[in-house]
Amino acid sequence: MSEVTYESRAGVAIITFSRPEANNSLNQGAADQLHAAWKRFAASDEDRVAVLTGGEKNFCTGADTRDMPENVLMCMPNLAVECNKPIIAAVSGWVVGAGASMAMMADMVVAGSDAKFMYPEAKVGAFAGLMGGFPTRMPIKVGMQWTMTGDPMTAQRAYEIGLVNEVTEPGQQFDRALELANKIAANAPLVVRALKTLAFQTLQRGPVEQNFANSLMLQGIRNSGDYVEGLAAHAEKRKPAFKAE
Repeated sequence: MSEVTYESRAGVAIITFSRPEANNSLNQGAADQLHAAWKRFAASDEDRVAVLTGGEKNFCTGADTRDMPENVLMCMPNLAVECNKPIIAAVSGWVVGAGASMAMMADMVVAGSDAKFMYPEAKVGAFAGLMGGFPTRMPIKVGMQWTMTGDPMTAQRAYEIGLVNEVTEPGQQFDRALELANKIAANAPLVVRALKTLAFQTLQRGPVEQNFANSLMLQGIRNSGDYVEGLAAHAEKRKPAFKAE
């Protein structure tokens, strides 16, 4: 079953995450599909801007506690897949946990006025670390209060602190995000990509962002056939036959 759809529309990739049967929570399958969507968008010669949107009621209610993703960070925009093209999130309803992280990591956010942002990890004792880098994307004292209390934040408040670009009437957030995406897609793509690249080089990254690429590299070594072969060769007192795989 596909929880994530990808549609190319006149230079804009529309990426939709929908698991209504699970209140639009993230499971392993959805995380994998989102990761694949980011790879497809980054590699596309046709799509210049992406719009990420959620279900009809909620953008994302966080990780599915009954089917937790092995590594929820793999589905975050601008993290596991390097991308120099703009990503706009169109959010409504609950934007919780990993959903709030996705919104934070997007390049722009358009929120319906019914959107409620919440990061409850301090209440439940689970933390992947990415949100700890929030001071590069919102004021530190406001962010400290929001993340440490786990209290919800309105779309208007998210706009006031710079987490959200625009607030629309409920149900209009996708249309406005698509309007922005079409406007950007009509501009010179080399300039747009350069603007994002240079902005990201100027932006200080949080610790998890900074170390993520190295963590993936080292994880790849641990999961490789060469790792298994090296340990086996040592145990068997023979020369290993490495294959770089």
